[in-house]
Amino acid sequence: MTATTYPSSPVPSARATSTRRALKAEWTKLATLPSTWRTVAMTVVAAIGFSVVATAVQASSWATMSAQQRQAFDPTSTSLTGLWVAVVILGALGVRSVAAEYATGMIRATFTAMPARALVLAAKAATAAAFVFPLALVCDVVSFELGQRILAGKHIQVALSHPGTLQALIFGAVAASLVTIVGVGLAGVVRHTAGAVSALAMLILGGAILGQLVPAGLRQYIPGIAVQAAVTVHRSAGLLRPSTALLVLVVYAIVALGAASVRMAHRDA
Repeated sequence: MTATTYPSSPVPSARATSTRRALKAEWTKLATLPSTWRTVAMTVVAAIGFSVVATAVQASSWATMSAQQRQAFDPTSTSLTGLWVAVVILGALGVRSVAAEYATGMIRATFTAMPARALVLAAKAATAAAFVFPLALVCDVVSFELGQRILAGKHIQVALSHPGTLQALIFGAVAASLVTIVGVGLAGVVRHTAGAVSALAMLILGGAILGQLVPAGLRQYIPGIAVQAAVTVHRSAGLLRPSTALLVLVVYAIVALGAASVRMAHRDA
């Protein structure tokens, strides 16, 4: 008699199991914090509100614009102006996912349950980015639609099917996710909410404002300028191509996470 054999079910590796546990734990923490949902509300108000105001101002100034200004006018990026403020708020969400645990001492319990600190950091970054992307995308779409209704009064609106427009909306959401990852990394280095949020705000808003003092060749690589480039359809001098701008933000995210990982590995919580 021959014994019947059955193929054994694949046993998940210890690393895969640890990764799932880390992702589930971080997602639960993020989704159950009241501050997370306050951040969602602030993001929606800021992203859509600033975008509507900026678009209305531009529309009211259309009659006084020069021919050159009208030619360079970008209806899509104008209607997404609020993204600049929104990415800082969402980046602060990434900051709090790390810094809040250091402030309360909960990070010790996290590292006890999950000794692989680099895995914990990666899980925090992944869950924060995954949470932010759909929220930012919805804000982009709503801001765009409202903005184009305002611009329609001057007959300068564009449709979603306009070349580059859909890409700008998606790239804007990706940029927000990458800035959130930068926030996670900064918090891992600074370990203080106010300090990390201030550093992030300087990178995005301060960089965009003070970037005019930086040589044009370097200015385009400033994070805040890269965010602007990611949602630009009518590319102008001093701005990277949208895809290149996202790559720049990817580099910032990698550097921030790398620095945080090194600090976590070499310094106790």
